[in-house]
Amino acid sequence: MDMNKIYCGTIMVATMAMLVSAAHAAITIQVAKEVQDGMVVIKGKGAAKGASITWEGGLVTTANHGDGNFSFLGEPPDDCIGLLSDGNETVSISVSDCTSVTAGLAPAPLARTGQTVSIAPGDDGALQKGVAWPNPRFNDNANGTVTDNLTGLIWLKNANCFQNTDGGKQIWGSALSLANNLASGACGLTDGSRPGDWRLPNRNELTSLLDLNKRNPSLPAGHPFTNFQAARYWSSTASSPDSAWRVDFLDAEVTNGTTANFWFATFVRDHP
Repeated sequence: MDMNKIYCGTIMVATMAMLVSAAHAAITIQVAKEVQDGMVVIKGKGAAKGASITWEGGLVTTANHGDGNFSFLGEPPDDCIGLLSDGNETVSISVSDCTSVTAGLAPAPLARTGQTVSIAPGDDGALQKGVAWPNPRFNDNANGTVTDNLTGLIWLKNANCFQNTDGGKQIWGSALSLANNLASGACGLTDGSRPGDWRLPNRNELTSLLDLNKRNPSLPAGHPFTNFQAARYWSSTASSPDSAWRVDFLDAEVTNGTTANFWFATFVRDHP
């Protein structure tokens, strides 16, 4: 056996491998961003010429046979970091302008505002974007409670239960206390609820009742509430140590004000 030939052949193969490796430049990503309709645009160069390009394990395109350039639209990864490969090299790509979604959790869509009157093209009344309201919107549970079929929240049917010398208006601290102690047997409740089940609604919960196509009161048509005042109601959401957010059911105005002021209060609980 001619050992010189074997040795020289080994050197030649190793040299050719080095040349091939040198000819395949590292993949460089030029653009990686989320664009319209929730898709990701990826543009890059340096892939193996004519190689199949995969994104998150799925075939998306083929690299240019002449220069190894590539581009494609793909699905954004949940964590906004995706893996791209040409079969020889795999690179991790961070997508810009991308919003991370926690794995296993679906986005929380917003409901429609209720506005149906259009003043100008492209306004809310014309587009009516968001989740459509169910019909019926509310169920009267015949136990002093009302279920909102849009949010699943359970509301006190009597929206001005605790009467006093101010017509039911409370300072913020009193409204919180009344909510914490509300239970079946009060305010017409026969639902078996106990102290601690009810709460003063937060700002988002309270505004979810608004119908922006209505005023005086700004509530959906046909709602089953009683004693709902076309006036300001306290939310449990504080805006400072001595102020909190209020929702006005006269004209849907949302403002904050001092917690020493007297406003109405209604209460909410989760589905048992």
